Amino acid sequence: MNTNDLKVSRRQFLAMAAAGGASLALPRAALSKAGDHLTMLMGSGGPLLAWAPHFLAETMGYYKEEGLTLERIYTRSGPAGMTALVSGAGNAYYTAPGELLAATARGQKFKILMAQSAFNELYFMVSPSYAAKHSITGDSTPLGQRLSTVKNFKGLRCGVTSPGSITDYCARQVLAQSGLDPASDATIVPLQSTSNMIAAMANGTIDAMVATPPVTSIAAARVGAVFFLSVSKDEISGFKSLAGHLIEARVADVEQNPDLYTAIVRADTRGLRYVIENKKEAGEALYKAQFSSTVEPTVWASVWEQNWSQFKSPYVTRQSLEAWVTMKLVPGVSDPKALHLDEVLDMRFVDQAVKKIGWKASA
Repeated sequence: MNTNDLKVSRRQFLAMAAAGGASLALPRAALSKAGDHLTMLMGSGGPLLAWAPHFLAETMGYYKEEGLTLERIYTRSGPAGMTALVSGAGNAYYTAPGELLAATARGQKFKILMAQSAFNELYFMVSPSYAAKHSITGDSTPLGQRLSTVKNFKGLRCGVTSPGSITDYCARQVLAQSGLDPASDATIVPLQSTSNMIAAMANGTIDAMVATPPVTSIAAARVGAVFFLSVSKDEISGFKSLAGHLIEARVADVEQNPDLYTAIVRADTRGLRYVIENKKEAGEALYKAQFSSTVEPTVWASVWEQNWSQFKSPYVTRQSLEAWVTMKLVPGVSDPKALHLDEVLDMRFVDQAVKKIGWKASA
């Protein structure tokens, strides 16, 4: 992992956010100029495959060419990262858009600048003992048979990161699409991080978990977790239509320093292009830079092959954001108009980036 990647405790994180809150009148991002050091907030406890374009932008030297250096703060969960972004503790936030959309509906001002992944690559996995109990042999079992099996999951204990997170919503959808009531037929267990989920599955505290790669493959290798349902295969109803991981920023920061965000988006757009056009080389570089300490080399090839399809375009569509409301994943919002997407969705930096590098990216 890059030496500039930081993981912080809850106490350290809250102190950082509080300190950032004191600078709201002069946002940290507004102080950054070309040649400065950036702080990127990452909405997880560690590197996610969904952020491959960003990681490769640094690895391939694209940030350096923009005159920028960076560090990353892993915020452990989406809601915690949104708190940090609001406080001004970082220049940009990499995460799924759920928390931003909810905050926007409450009147807070943010921008969505670029897509990292086209959808949220999530997996619903079960413990080996639970799989044996229900005669589950993995995702090679016909989908209809697997969905029918979920009807027998009453009493299931499913680990997620935090209440209101994308993992929480996904777990509830898996149960609901098979006719179970997530509130009464199962227990959703918030565990704050994916590493905690793996530990909980190992000691028998949970029967299932929802996670993203490469955590899913780590869980399979370490505790025998069994792949059961996947978003990429469209096995979790409606989830593939949702916007994936994005670059988010505060409106005030973007307006005060547009050149900085031009550089960030241009670097990451080049990273995404490299992922799409150089699949093998991108996978090898990404593994060496971010995942060699956590994923066995014999496992990595399949991880990359199975999950590469989420990288498609730097553009975020209005429909993919409205789908969050349609799926009832934005608390208190039933009408997409409440999201003010004309103000939130800002693809001008992507337009500039693809033109600058001569890339005909799909919309």
